[in-house]
Formats: sequence, C-alpha cells, structure tokens
Amino acid sequence: MSHWEIAVIREQGQTFAVVCVKDHVIDSPSEREGVIDLWTTELGCRVALLGARRGRTYGPNDIVRWLGGVGVHRLPWRKMTLAA
Repeated sequence: MSHWEIAVIREQGQTFAVVCVKDHVIDSPSEREGVIDLWTTELGCRVALLGARRGRTYGPNDIVRWLGGVGVHRLPWRKMTLAA
C-alpha cells in the first residue's frame, strides 16, 4: 500500500487535486507523469504535484498559478491510501 497527502479543491466551479510528492518526483518526467495519470484516474479530476520539502509545483499552468497565490498549508489536506 502507498500513502499520500492529497488536497481536493473546488474553486470557481472547477474541481482539481494537489498531490504532495517527494521532491525527486518533480524532477523525473516519467515519475511525475505516472503520478499525475494515477491520481487523475483515481479522482476523476485534473491533478498538480507539490514537492514536499522545496514546495516546487508541476501540473496544468492554471493550477500551478493558483497554487502560487495560496498558502499550501491552508489547503484541505487528507491522507489517502492506494493498494499496490
């Protein structure tokens, strides 16, 4: 099983998710796309990634811009578990 920190946000009629990942995932094109594909399928909405330590982001430009103006500590984080 894998454990994740995820925030699902509803903003201006749009639903999207932010997934907290280890920083090296942001640096690896195959890993970051794999995580985005996994959670897009699981949650049924668009997904952006947030690096756990450095706070770097990756994903759709509008979500990344939105994250730049929001304190990520204020997002509705919850723990989720996926079977392997």
